[in-house]
Amino acid sequence: MDDMKNKIVKQIVGTLLLLMAIVSCEDQLELYPVAEFAPANALQNEDGIEALLFSAYNNYTPGSGVRTEILINEVTTDMGRVRIGAVEREMKPFMDFNWDASTNHLEGLLWSRPYTAIRNANTLLDNIDDSAVDEDFKKMVVAEARFIRAYEYVFMYKYFGPVPLRTTSDLTIQPKELGLPTEQEFLDFVETELNAVARDLLAPSEQTQVGRATKGHAYATLTKFLMNTKQWSKVPDATQALMDLNYYELFPDYRAAFFVENEPQTNPANKEMIVTWSLRNESGGYNNDYQNGAFPPGFRTADNIPEFEWTTSMANWPTQFSLRDGFVDSFDPNDARKQAIVETYYNAGGNLVNLRTANTDNSRSLKYFDNNQTGNFSGCDIPYIRYADILLCRAEALNELNGPTQEAVNLINEIRNRAGVTPYSLADVGDQNNFRDLILDERGWEFFSEGKRREDLIRHGKFLEYAEERGLTTSPEQVYFPYPLAEVDANPALDQREGY
Repeated sequence: MDDMKNKIVKQIVGTLLLLMAIVSCEDQLELYPVAEFAPANALQNEDGIEALLFSAYNNYTPGSGVRTEILINEVTTDMGRVRIGAVEREMKPFMDFNWDASTNHLEGLLWSRPYTAIRNANTLLDNIDDSAVDEDFKKMVVAEARFIRAYEYVFMYKYFGPVPLRTTSDLTIQPKELGLPTEQEFLDFVETELNAVARDLLAPSEQTQVGRATKGHAYATLTKFLMNTKQWSKVPDATQALMDLNYYELFPDYRAAFFVENEPQTNPANKEMIVTWSLRNESGGYNNDYQNGAFPPGFRTADNIPEFEWTTSMANWPTQFSLRDGFVDSFDPNDARKQAIVETYYNAGGNLVNLRTANTDNSRSLKYFDNNQTGNFSGCDIPYIRYADILLCRAEALNELNGPTQEAVNLINEIRNRAGVTPYSLADVGDQNNFRDLILDERGWEFFSEGKRREDLIRHGKFLEYAEERGLTTSPEQVYFPYPLAEVDANPALDQREGY
């Protein structure tokens, strides 16, 4: 077994050196000098252990594929679409509901990258007991590695349902060809892991490196998993545990919460962002390229986003990421969140262009805008879980358990008050079914361009229904994607999802 562990360490060292050559870690998680990756040193000191941990963080961040992750979760819904060029061709199977196991993007960013993070976390967990390092340090690193592993399983579940639970890199314990767990085994593993690591991770107020896992990360990820698996009775405890940290709060200004200058690493007062994908406006790192496709042709400025002005140093792709008219029209006209949606703009000739008359489903989300963007490289972070999400998850779970309550209404009103729209009274929300629909609407207005719409519609039983209303033909298995063909071909123990 020692020989096998040494082989695994050597393999991961090679992977780390390759990663150092082609990608950069987040600013907050700095990798260590190459000498620290020598096999003899890799897990024998704190620097080497953290370097291996940070390699798992490297893959825990979706990187440049974050744009695609947003699009897949919105073009399959009543919210978004893509026109023109290579990205339209990539997204067309998703927009048309005719994807299959060979469809682009299922294999890489949604499967291989998470399993790379899991492998790196498992390698650390398999070997750290033999390291002569401080026990408190070891306990913290183990909690972080277990969090990353559980987080990746939560991430993959929303696309594929249960996936093989790889919990060790030791092939004498788990074979290379690993089959699927039962649904209950998967649910129990994720919940147990996240509850366990929440006890050992630092409180967010104690973590000095933005991006490293905290108790808030664990409880927030658990909340999302419990919601998407409809374990309503467990959500109040998970959300209460997060709220009891007395750290997170809504940022007062919705639009400004997404500005580069208000990202948590720059502005500690922004305590709304719990789990974020930290991005940078430079080549060689992870960057946000969503806006390149959202810019309308010849875009320069728009009256509703006066803070930003496009310059010739920024990319503006031929492809067009847009919002559907029905979604845009569902906003209250006074909703501050709608300010991030451009319906008219000034082009390079100084002419006012109306996107709504130019084409259908043509409005643009400019939620992420970096005035220092150069070429394709924008540094706007993408929030994966915000405190607003926690509040709305708690309200939704309370409604599922007890019907409308004053507490649930108050939670939604925290969101609505910030948006400048009329708060609800308990009488306004009606019965449980009506309140459920109001919550789904609120989530759409709050989280557009954040990649949440698909999972929300699935949870509310509207995903296939809304697609059929758009004239598409659907089938029940499409609430999940098929396991990637390459993985099924390579692993005889992995049975394809029924219906694919």
